[in-house]
Amino acid sequence: MSNGSLVYDGLITLIESKLTAYHRLADAYEIGDNDLIRLEKGYSLGIAGGENTERYLDGVQLTIDRAYNLTLSNLYTAHETDPIERATQEKALYEDAFLVWKELQKISVLNGVQVIRARYVTDQGIEYIEDDRKVITIVSAISAEYFE
Repeated sequence: MSNGSLVYDGLITLIESKLTAYHRLADAYEIGDNDLIRLEKGYSLGIAGGENTERYLDGVQLTIDRAYNLTLSNLYTAHETDPIERATQEKALYEDAFLVWKELQKISVLNGVQVIRARYVTDQGIEYIEDDRKVITIVSAISAEYFE
C-alpha cells in the first residue's frame, strides 16, 4: 500500500476523532448526491491533486504534497428571515471545520507515515446546497506533505 493511502486513512481518523457527531458521506465529489440522513451532519474527504516536491531523502525517497478536499455539511434549520439563528448555524459549521484545521498543525505522523507538513490551505466559505433540502456546507482544501 502506498503512503498516500495510509495518509488518507490517517486523515479520516483525525477527522472522526475531532468531529464525533459527524457521519462519513458516501460521495466526496458530488455532495448533493448524498442522502439527507448523512448530510444532516456529514463529512467527506476527497483526494485532489498532488505535487512531487522534488525533495529527496538519500537521493531515493521523495516527498509528495497531496491536496484533499474536506467537506462538512449540516442541516440548515433556521428560518430564512432570522439573521441571528442563520449566523449561529453558519458559525457552528465554521467552528467544526476549524477544529480539524487546527489539529492539522500538530501532525507529524499519520497512520504510521512521517508527515513533513499538514495544513489548512483555503476554503470556499459557507455555501448552501441548491435544492429542496436545506443543507449548508463548507469545503476546505487541506494538504499533507509526506514521504513516499
